[in-house]
Amino acid sequence: MSPQPSRWEAGLFACLLLVLVWAPLPFASNRVWGAMLLTTLIALLCAAWAMLYLAGRTQLQRDVWRIARWPLLALLGVQCWVLLQLLPLPRWLLGLVSPQADAWWLTEGPASISLDPEATRQYLLKGLAVTGAFFLTVALVNTADRMKLLLQTLVFSGTAQAIYGSMMVLTGLEYGFLIEKYASLGSASGTFVNRNHYAGYLVMCLAAGIGLLLSQLSTRSSNGWRDRIRRYLQLMLSSKMRLRIYLALMVIALVLTRSRMGNVAFFTALGVTGSILLISQRRFSWRIPVFLGSLLVVDLLILGQWFGLDKVVERLEQTAPDTEARVDYFKPGLDYVSHFPMTGSGGGSFYGIFPNFQPPNVEGYLDHAHNDYVEFAAELGVPVLLVLGALVLAAAWQSWLVLRMRHTRLYQGAAFAVLMTIVWLLLHAAVDFNMQIPANAVTFAAILSLAWIARGLPAVGEPCHKVTDLS
Repeated sequence: MSPQPSRWEAGLFACLLLVLVWAPLPFASNRVWGAMLLTTLIALLCAAWAMLYLAGRTQLQRDVWRIARWPLLALLGVQCWVLLQLLPLPRWLLGLVSPQADAWWLTEGPASISLDPEATRQYLLKGLAVTGAFFLTVALVNTADRMKLLLQTLVFSGTAQAIYGSMMVLTGLEYGFLIEKYASLGSASGTFVNRNHYAGYLVMCLAAGIGLLLSQLSTRSSNGWRDRIRRYLQLMLSSKMRLRIYLALMVIALVLTRSRMGNVAFFTALGVTGSILLISQRRFSWRIPVFLGSLLVVDLLILGQWFGLDKVVERLEQTAPDTEARVDYFKPGLDYVSHFPMTGSGGGSFYGIFPNFQPPNVEGYLDHAHNDYVEFAAELGVPVLLVLGALVLAAAWQSWLVLRMRHTRLYQGAAFAVLMTIVWLLLHAAVDFNMQIPANAVTFAAILSLAWIARGLPAVGEPCHKVTDLS
């Protein structure tokens, strides 16, 4: 690639990083204007990449694209289904495709599968933004240096969010994005509205940081106590120590969110992924369990105690199924799914349709299901939920292959970040709706794509390897 195309592509990659930093700022882009602005920015980047590609000034990394095109096609397939939900269908055809939707429409003439077309149009645009973020990451993160820079950008964004959210709590100046907070008062929420979604974003950034720190672990043994002291002093002044401080700041903010599942899912994901990492290694090394153990001891026992982990534990102890509103919403949510099992009621339509299934004794207004599994199944149908689940499991499998077969520590660190993010999501999705928040969904898509990128990118010093397709 010539120098000129490299500059154009590098500029586009820098713009992608700026978009990832911007996404969580305006209330996590969870306002109509914020979501549409995020979608527009990603669409412009995709258009710019296409122009560069047609002009021969950028290209796709062949081995990465060979395996990453399948999950991208799956994401595009989901968006095509949402588009199909919007199309007006003759009533006889709608009755065949979705008899439930046909029965719910009271008007005459053609009707759509979606029972709330306006909400589904917005949902489609946000889905295209997530798909675009996945594609841009695959297309532009085509070197190890760019992968490292992407992880560093997520650490920077998470640290900035952590400092801001923590300072708002510790100083009592409760401000979100340019306005005074009206939700999650007394808890850290950064520029997010909901502290649980803020916790979810911090966990993803923590996963990126831990993966980055893991890639920098030394493999050289110390030669005597003098060499050991010299290495400790070097560590104290190195970038590793700065990164470790950034992780500590994010853990402090996570504890200050008082989010029960946010904290439980983080430490569980760290423990589970650490165990997977140990199993994947062909030779046992004490450095890995010592490193992971230090994270748990310092962050959980020391920092956690200083900044109110006991309050999180107290909230967990007071948690009971009969007092949790989310439990009351679960059964009506399943009833909702059973009425639209194959086609769903339309992307983004949950808030308008759920009141029809809400029992009289269950009070409150829900704009989301507080369960990503239920919401995806209710709005898009069970088959689409299975496709999305298969996509996440495919990323986990690719990450496992990277841990087992790649010897580049950066790639292994990226795979660790992907696996940790997946474990967190599988847990947190059962009680919240992080994937309905544009900033979190876009960030998750970017991290998820690293599984295929780390699997396909070449590395200096590694033997040539054969890339297999999701197998």
